[in-house]
Amino acid sequence: MHSLWKKIEQSSLETWPALHSKKVGGWNVRLSDGYSKRSNSVSTLEDIDPDVTLEDQIASCEANYHKAGLPVVFKMTPFTQPSELDQQLHLRNYQIQDETRVQCRSLAGIEEEYKQYQESRSDKLSQLTYTIQEQWSEEWIKQASALGEWPDSVGHSIAKLMSVNTLPKAYMTVYQADQPVACVIGVLDHDYMGIYDVITGAPYRRQGIAKMMLYHLMKWAQSHGASYTYLQVGEHNQAAIQLYAGLGFEEVYRYWYRVLLEK
Repeated sequence: MHSLWKKIEQSSLETWPALHSKKVGGWNVRLSDGYSKRSNSVSTLEDIDPDVTLEDQIASCEANYHKAGLPVVFKMTPFTQPSELDQQLHLRNYQIQDETRVQCRSLAGIEEEYKQYQESRSDKLSQLTYTIQEQWSEEWIKQASALGEWPDSVGHSIAKLMSVNTLPKAYMTVYQADQPVACVIGVLDHDYMGIYDVITGAPYRRQGIAKMMLYHLMKWAQSHGASYTYLQVGEHNQAAIQLYAGLGFEEVYRYWYRVLLEK
């Protein structure tokens, strides 16, 4: 089971990259101008050099973030190496933030599942249309920013991250009478698809739009060779957790961040 977890975690580093990354004694230091902990944290999947103490390894990572003028953040998983890292970070005044569930499902049978879903969905949903672009565009970023109520800086940061990401992608938008109402990004990594930025505009939530959108995205992924899909959801985001459970996603592991509290 741990091999599956680690494969998904490694895939997530590829499907949502950093603008800059460097290896520091087996760990991957990711830097992206401060946008999102996902792209601005130390990935600790591999063990450190046996000739380096854990304290020195942590200090080397801290120096990279201090130099960049960014908060020092470590991403922690059940398979973080070495296993005592979380406790050591606690002792160094690192606080736990953003506990997150990683969920996954197989895409086997998605076509039949979608047909059954179509038979049960409301007439209102059947009137929605959608588009999938395989290249990001300023228009898509503007739509996502408006739906997510993001500041301009967030949309700009996502555009930069996606520009350095060479993996196949789907930028999906759902429309109601030509008005964008929801959007999502899917990124393919061999037989896995990572799902990111599932957004439904505030006036359109709890109407089944996100479920319809994700079914279409999963069908797209399968048609492009994916066998599995995964996503991350905040520990306390009960509405999203319920949505994903209804789509067949199951939790495979959890991660959290350790963030240095500056004195």
